[in-house]
Amino acid sequence: MMNHKRCIKPPPLIRSHPCSIFIISFLTGFLLYCTLGRAAQGVHQEDETESSSNATTVQAEELNQAEAFSFAIQQMANSLFAHLSDPDPSGGDLADGIAVSSFVELKKLTRTSSFGRYLAEQLMTEFQQQGYRVVEIRKSTAIMIQEKRGEYGLSREMTEISPHVSARTLITGTYTLAGDHILVNAKVLDNKSAALLSSATMVLPRTKLVEQLLADSASASPRKPEVTSLKRLEM
Repeated sequence: MMNHKRCIKPPPLIRSHPCSIFIISFLTGFLLYCTLGRAAQGVHQEDETESSSNATTVQAEELNQAEAFSFAIQQMANSLFAHLSDPDPSGGDLADGIAVSSFVELKKLTRTSSFGRYLAEQLMTEFQQQGYRVVEIRKSTAIMIQEKRGEYGLSREMTEISPHVSARTLITGTYTLAGDHILVNAKVLDNKSAALLSSATMVLPRTKLVEQLLADSASASPRKPEVTSLKRLEM
């Protein structure tokens, strides 16, 4: 018998049309562009999310520090109230009015900062809210008005404020830097006898907020010999 061999013809070559090559290349490039674009967008969104999260964390930390600082001053004020012999606002130790001065550095009593000024500001608020008569010693005798700037009713210029104020007692204090902490001592003094009517102490960590308030620490300018005008604390 004769063996008949089948001849298997190879499939015809597929000839690519130039247009087909262009379309395939275009689609491939477009898909690659979209893929890379989505990946880049995802990375960008992750960066934005991380940045936003970091900013929120910083803001929360700053808020917590401010609230803790304010709460500590409230506690110190409560301690001052508690140590008064007669805390009655209408007839007690402080019934004849209270003046408040900036807190100063213990080692140099003519040096203060935003930290010392803020302590005085909040203590004024704490005592007034308890019903005591608090006197604002910086009130100017006239209101200065400047266009596009505002109206100013407080001053530290002796020529712009009254030289007299009716206040029987004075709230003041000192602060001392001690390593990572700051020690604050507050006191209520009788303006006539200089007797210590009440005192309180608090210890604060030197947080970022506290460091910012201490950053502008400065000493009072030396008083010239010819200047004799002082604000008198009278009953």
